[in-house]
Amino acid sequence: MKVIFLDIDGVLNSDDYLNKIKKLDLQGIERDIDVEKVKLLKRAIEETGARVVLSSSWRYTRNARYLKELLADYGIRVDSTPYIQDKRGLEIKKWLSENEGVEDFLILDDEIFDSFDEELMKKLVKISNGNGRGLGEGLLPKDVDEIIERLGRKKVKEEIER
Repeated sequence: MKVIFLDIDGVLNSDDYLNKIKKLDLQGIERDIDVEKVKLLKRAIEETGARVVLSSSWRYTRNARYLKELLADYGIRVDSTPYIQDKRGLEIKKWLSENEGVEDFLILDDEIFDSFDEELMKKLVKISNGNGRGLGEGLLPKDVDEIIERLGRKKVKEEIER
């Protein structure tokens, strides 16, 4: 199984999106999540066959249910890493140790955490260019291309049966 550990802020939203939304009167989760970024994530999942695991702090906020519902509307089901005192790297490693059959994984995040060791840094797809001044650009088509290249395309059923 391939896994994408997913951060939310700076990945599924961006500074441009949040500025645009301020001018509109959107309600609900769409105020915080750009569905165009969700569609890009969906493309990466469809191409690679990866499973999504939330590593974002969103997984334990009051908006978690709405986020999961929005992702499910796009056919994206998610699991979550355990909580270990905001040590994202340790949370990812714990999830990996508790789940068998992971052949490869990537981390989509706009931040680099102190708890990311050398192994996790090699698996990071650094999203956005906020440089600590906001959310940056969020997930872009070039990031999806990198995800597909690094995880590889999923094998179609015909290829498996050969």
